[in-house]
Amino acid sequence: MKIKAASEIGIQAEHIKLPKTTTETELLEKLGQLNGDSNVHGIIVQMPLDSEYKIDSHLITDSVSPEKDVDGLNTINEGKLAVGNLTGFVPCTPNGILELIKRTGVKIAGAEAVVLGRSKIVGTPIAELLKWEHATVTICHSKTKNLKEQCAKADILVVAIGQPELVKGDWIKPNAVVIDCGISAIPAKSPDSAWLAMWHL
Repeated sequence: MKIKAASEIGIQAEHIKLPKTTTETELLEKLGQLNGDSNVHGIIVQMPLDSEYKIDSHLITDSVSPEKDVDGLNTINEGKLAVGNLTGFVPCTPNGILELIKRTGVKIAGAEAVVLGRSKIVGTPIAELLKWEHATVTICHSKTKNLKEQCAKADILVVAIGQPELVKGDWIKPNAVVIDCGISAIPAKSPDSAWLAMWHL
């Protein structure tokens, strides 16, 4: 999908598929080669890492050159986002979420924004982006108490967790903007629910 999308917008992309027997050292060596290749302008490491060996995913993402870290997962780019410096790369899904919210016409500045989930690839960066758009941001996670009440106060609700159908209709404030980033497949029980399952994906 990423190769096709890149091709459609004129980006030359190559899929480098490494065997499951790849070790952490071998992966780091490969990243070093790509970092040093002037013909390579961006690097994406597909997560989760599919290897027979234990590999530190944080070490791997931090080994991608910040200038080529198009996923925005290097600690340097994460740190820039945390302090409002948007000159680095930002993860694409949070960037897309922010664009969707803006296109609704809702005023973000001063809004109550609630983010369910704190992953480094979606939850945390969208919370940071909303913060720098001057929303008042609440981050909820598995230990959050009174989740229904937290959601009910949201003018903007972003759901970025791995549990489908957690948020109920009566949790949502009238006229709130809701963005669901879920990727869980929902078994179809009827033609209508089949449509909802595809929408959720």
